[in-house]
Amino acid sequence: MRGDALGLIEVVGLAAAYEVADVAVKTATVELLDLERSGRGMMTVKIAGEVGAVTAAVEAAVAAGNRISEVYASKIIARPDQEVVKCFIQKDG
Repeated sequence: MRGDALGLIEVVGLAAAYEVADVAVKTATVELLDLERSGRGMMTVKIAGEVGAVTAAVEAAVAAGNRISEVYASKIIARPDQEVVKCFIQKDG
């Protein structure tokens, strides 16, 4: 993972998740880590990068997500503990 911040955007629908991810990576220098199914038709977009970049990317992505669907939640975690990072990027299987 690059950077020192993690960003989450939870949105309703797969198409909205791809739009949110696209806007996030086009807005700032962030790394797209995953698009994860979070249940009940929701998807969580996970990004990482420098705090300012993640903040800008999440803000732009939330605005885009709200235009085409519903953003359920978003969160920026600055300087997360390594245990949180491990959990964040853990893949099933």
